[in-house]
Amino acid sequence: MKGLLLELKKARRTGLPLLLPGLGLLGAAYALLNFLLRREALLALSGDPTDTLLTQLYGMLLVLNLFGIVAAACLSFALEFKGGALRKLYLLPLRPSGPLLCKFLLLAASLFAALLLQALALAGIGLGALPPGSFRTGALVRFALYAYVSALPVLSFMLLTASRYENLWVPLGTGVAGFLSGMALVPYGSPALLLHPFVLMLRPAAALSAQPDGPSAALAAAECLLFLAAGLYLAEKRPCVL
Repeated sequence: MKGLLLELKKARRTGLPLLLPGLGLLGAAYALLNFLLRREALLALSGDPTDTLLTQLYGMLLVLNLFGIVAAACLSFALEFKGGALRKLYLLPLRPSGPLLCKFLLLAASLFAALLLQALALAGIGLGALPPGSFRTGALVRFALYAYVSALPVLSFMLLTASRYENLWVPLGTGVAGFLSGMALVPYGSPALLLHPFVLMLRPAAALSAQPDGPSAALAAAECLLFLAAGLYLAEKRPCVL
């Protein structure tokens, strides 16, 4: 609890918790503008209107969220490394793994807020613009939760990487490489590629249906816990950064 309160106090000064909700607002505005510009084309597509709305508009929202996660994770530890702040933090009566766990909890909450804002925008579009009775609110809720769970492995992986390297460009380059490789691999749909956390996050946008994939969601939760556990273990056993 002490570590979380300390992290909240630091977060208020850096403004990092507002990064992802800010991108959520930007994504919500993009979704509204995109639908206004493509309204006739989207409504003319065959298939379920709710599936069309979610699958056609979520792709760009996902890219904003992904780069927001990469930037927030990298900056959260880059600020700690500045002036040796993280090493000084180890002198406090706190566990060495505390900063990583607290940052994960705060950024996970920020990501949830971002997706909530985007989901509200999509709900507004669906209820106000789709044919009466065609929008399924339950489908939107399930899809938003699926997208959130699918993004958590990238968050825990990026925090793990950022916590081990003082040079900001190493985790930042890892995030960019992960995005590019994920974009290249996600169309293949091989189950083995789901071990790639970025492929998992991109999977909801690549699907033709808004129906969540249960096995992918379960794998995403497992990968998130695995990367988080690895980061906490390394913080305890090897607190010195590279």
